[in-house]
Amino acid sequence: MLIAVEGIDGAGKTTISSYIAELLRKRGYMVKVFKEPSNSEYGRKIKNSKDRLSPEEELELFLKDRDIDVRDNIKPALQKGFFVVMDRYYLSNIAYQSARGIDARLIRERNEKIAPKPDLTILLDVEPEIAMERLRKRGELSPFERLDYLREVRKRFLENADEKTVVVDASKPLDKVMEDVKKIIDELIKAKP
Repeated sequence: MLIAVEGIDGAGKTTISSYIAELLRKRGYMVKVFKEPSNSEYGRKIKNSKDRLSPEEELELFLKDRDIDVRDNIKPALQKGFFVVMDRYYLSNIAYQSARGIDARLIRERNEKIAPKPDLTILLDVEPEIAMERLRKRGELSPFERLDYLREVRKRFLENADEKTVVVDASKPLDKVMEDVKKIIDELIKAKP
């Protein structure tokens, strides 16, 4: 099964992705965690750009990076029976690039041509002000981390969530967020064929 963990910068995706992997491993499942953008040449271009690229250029790099990630990591792991946990996936692409003016439907269509749909998306929803405070504690902010932009991105995440998306209030203390996520994972496992 493919589980995507999504949310604006500072929502807690990396922490929760690791937590989900730990929960699944304790239940005896094989798990792989992948983070996007990946370390492909395209992923590195995204991560290393000091200034924002044009929305179109950004989208193309994300699509090329995801295509490689799907081919080399995601699909092989799923075929071998692993649970795959994504620390960011294509809902991020939809939210971040549509906030810069690209049509959300077009971004979804292009991604779904190359990437398997998640069985579950956990959307960690947090007020951008809280996220910015967390980011500042981490250190230097990236070009993606501006309050006005994160407000728009959060709105786009919520607008583009689909029927497989569960929204979790990530402004709560971490132990409460983990409790909520554990319930969601337990439900997923119960429903697993």
